[in-house]
Amino acid sequence: MMEQFKKTVVGFADTLTIFKNFLTKRQEEKQSFKVEDLARDFLGPEFTEGLHNAAQDIKILSTLIDKINVPNDKIISMAKSTPFILADRALKKYFKGAVTSVIASKIALGRINLTTLKKTFQLAGYDSVKMLLAENINNKPRVTKNEKTIKAIVDRLGEREKK
Repeated sequence: MMEQFKKTVVGFADTLTIFKNFLTKRQEEKQSFKVEDLARDFLGPEFTEGLHNAAQDIKILSTLIDKINVPNDKIISMAKSTPFILADRALKKYFKGAVTSVIASKIALGRINLTTLKKTFQLAGYDSVKMLLAENINNKPRVTKNEKTIKAIVDRLGEREKK
């Protein structure tokens, strides 16, 4: 079922992020980004009926995207792929309590999934994981060079390996 889902759904775009990027004045004025408030303010009060129903929310969000004139290329550039979201979720769950969710997301953004990390650890331990995470990409580490963070990741991989 998951394979069919991944074939059907290419990715997701967070409309909150999109709206905050395109409605900067609203953000500066600390106005609400709730769907019902955006619908009322940009589309009219009649568009707030039936909200909190998934199908209706999707229609309203789509209409808001059109009304605000968000170009498709911007939506695509702000979207996250299904494999990224699945990898991010798995990494956050696996490393919960060992490293921050930000570090787990950085691992996923570095295009490293849990399987790759585990295989890297199994092949050569700490040094190979460190090389992978600290790899220089555009003069920045792929994930981190922080020894404490790398040690926490390797320790978790080692703990789970023993089980």
